[in-house]
Amino acid sequence: MADRSNDDWLQTLSERPGEAQAEALQDLRDFLLRAVLVYISLHRGELTGWSRQAIHHLAEDLAQEALLDIRAHLDTFRGESKFTTWAYRFVINRAASELRRQRYQNQSLDRLRDEEPAVFQAVLGDKDKVDPEQLAERRYYLALLREIVETELSERQRAAFIGVHWQGRSMDDVAAGLGLTRNALYKLLHDARKRLRARLQARHLSEGDILAAFQD
Repeated sequence: MADRSNDDWLQTLSERPGEAQAEALQDLRDFLLRAVLVYISLHRGELTGWSRQAIHHLAEDLAQEALLDIRAHLDTFRGESKFTTWAYRFVINRAASELRRQRYQNQSLDRLRDEEPAVFQAVLGDKDKVDPEQLAERRYYLALLREIVETELSERQRAAFIGVHWQGRSMDDVAAGLGLTRNALYKLLHDARKRLRARLQARHLSEGDILAAFQD
């Protein structure tokens, strides 16, 4: 990477596109990529199971996103540190945020796996207060639902569906746990319910049939 002063960086990145700017952008992108790869290597625990190629793709995405952030905030650079030190914070902040998201998501899915049996059991209600015939019907439908949820939904759809509909967690809590926006969670739930309905219809059942079995 060429040795540039703070003023050189600002002037070159701010001027009209040309060979000098392209070279500066490439140098800065390479610097950000090296920085984020080092950072990620020190926090590999959050990316357990990721291939080397997947990690490199993530690093490239983070470097590119940070580069766009830097160019959008050039007017905020006050020259109180080296330009590269200032730029470094952009990519590290992005990397730290992404690793937190991955950790939260992994914990959320792990918690789902641990709690899932208890969730299904709780749906049965108080067995001592339910008619044996109705309890048998509930168990049948619950086993059917569990089979569909476990075999037909993706892991993220399962986490969203169980978290919102059976654990009663808020949309914001589930969205944060899966690293999704609220709108993305709505879409995930919509797709999960659509698949669930299709599998029930294939068995000549509806959501209403199942809900009726759990009404006291």
